Amino acid sequence: MRFLTLCLLCFSLNSANAEGLKIVAFGDSTTAYRGTIKQVYSDRLPALLKEIDIDATVINAGVGGSNTGNQGKHALARIGTIRKHQADWVVVQFGINDCWVDSGKPDGPSRISVDDFRENLVEIIHTLRHDGSRVILMTPNQLRSEVPAWRKERFRQYVAVVRDVAHDWRVPLADIWQAYADLPTKERDALLLDGAHPGDAGQTLVAKKIVEILKPRLQAYVPANKAAESKKVSKGYSIPVIDLNDDTERQVIVDREEGQYLGHPTTVLLEDGHTMITVYPKGHGRGPIVMKRSDDGGKTWSERLPVPENWSTSKEVPTIYRVYDAADKKRLIMFSGLYPIRMAVSEDDGANWTPIEPIGDYGGIVAMGCLFPIKTGPGHYMTLFHDDGRFFTKDGQKSPAFKLFKTISTDGGLTWGKPEVIYESADVHLCEPGVVRSPDGRQLAVLLRENRRVKNSHVIFSDDEGTTWTAPRETTASLTGDRHTAVSSVDGRLFISFRDLTLESSTKGDWVAWVGRYEDIVHAREGQYRVRLKDNHKGADCAYPGVEMLPSGEIVTTTYGHWMPKQAPFILSVRLTFEELDKLANTK
Repeated sequence: MRFLTLCLLCFSLNSANAEGLKIVAFGDSTTAYRGTIKQVYSDRLPALLKEIDIDATVINAGVGGSNTGNQGKHALARIGTIRKHQADWVVVQFGINDCWVDSGKPDGPSRISVDDFRENLVEIIHTLRHDGSRVILMTPNQLRSEVPAWRKERFRQYVAVVRDVAHDWRVPLADIWQAYADLPTKERDALLLDGAHPGDAGQTLVAKKIVEILKPRLQAYVPANKAAESKKVSKGYSIPVIDLNDDTERQVIVDREEGQYLGHPTTVLLEDGHTMITVYPKGHGRGPIVMKRSDDGGKTWSERLPVPENWSTSKEVPTIYRVYDAADKKRLIMFSGLYPIRMAVSEDDGANWTPIEPIGDYGGIVAMGCLFPIKTGPGHYMTLFHDDGRFFTKDGQKSPAFKLFKTISTDGGLTWGKPEVIYESADVHLCEPGVVRSPDGRQLAVLLRENRRVKNSHVIFSDDEGTTWTAPRETTASLTGDRHTAVSSVDGRLFISFRDLTLESSTKGDWVAWVGRYEDIVHAREGQYRVRLKDNHKGADCAYPGVEMLPSGEIVTTTYGHWMPKQAPFILSVRLTFEELDKLANTK
């Protein structure tokens, strides 16, 4: 066995965490520096975080008079500068200047309409997340009591939008408005310098609220070399299993064709929160690529859509992703594997696509198995994939060892660098990587299929945005399977969908999911419970899943399988929420 990145001792020297947490305070004049107070909240955060043993650098990006608009000093016009900081966390607070009515008349227009304010906040969140940053939304503080009631009522509409967006897009919320509301009027007014701007006491309140949000997420962090230490694991699991196989009301048939094998879908959810696109092959990996679109969050699906002619030459499972470049240009990209790895691009949310074209003189299996932003620059992404010697080169030969590769894009996914081997072994065959970022944003964990079927799945960790990786270790049996794909809830729990290949399991070969926390992965704990999503009727031929979470909190997970005995596999979605699963778990 050969570990091909830097040794584990390098983590103490090279880790991004050696520099501490990086936070950006992004907002208007209530965030910006003010000469009339001792410290704004961004200045107070490092000392408060130090009290819980967290070193942090906080960058103040508050600008007086700024709203969420896209011109001049306003938020969307400044988002490129914010992205360059490559922050672990960005605290976003806007609203006062958005809602302000310059005419001074109760029926006058606000500077930014409520609908545009909502859209702008959502765009800010998505843009920052695509750089790997975590976001905290913050409601503005209340206005002083003497401010006219009609202005306060207008303001409340914008506060409600901040709360709604935080809920819809699973963003932690620092509800400063409510913190003010909980105080008597005299005490509330005392927090303000004037009609709108917090003084020292108000800034302290804000800083403490942010620490309340960060504390549980930051203290859960375990350095990668510690997380990678071997843990005692078993071949089976003891957590409950919720069986949704017969709950047909949750199921939506995406595509089915009599006698035709339809397999291996991946999905992408667009920023509007309801448009989904799926791609999949007509065949077991190899076969013409089919594309469908849903405009209602996966409840109904289009007919098969026109695609470029050469998509019919695809040799393997297609994978689709949303990417942003440094100029905030959004694209969809789709990969098709084996030799050579090819890619198609759409610049209009999937309406039109390029043919699939080689990205380099190399190939791989399930390309690209996972793609994720790395905090080395705006528009920087890393992908991971594997090969067994057959497809990396044109005339490759099968090798006893499996190799796990990484490759990096620094231009928003348009071009990709030379692949590097990050792990190679003939003892365990690790493949089909699925990435999860830690709740504090500082660590990457990659779950891996073990293809020799002699051990559990494995996991590797990185504290430096994938520059180095730990040696792999086994996961618990409850996470053992193929093609792990995850989404997270605002409470920090994970829903990870995969094919069950646990060595000892009553649902072996079926489509399942695991619910638990990132810390469960780190500490090799079994998690909260498992879910059987669908019974597969032919071996283990199922469950290369797409997983999306809608603004409502509903999870839509989509995959293929032999869902009917002696019939060709077809594409099926299952819809559920964490709350529904919790209720079912409690009734068992």
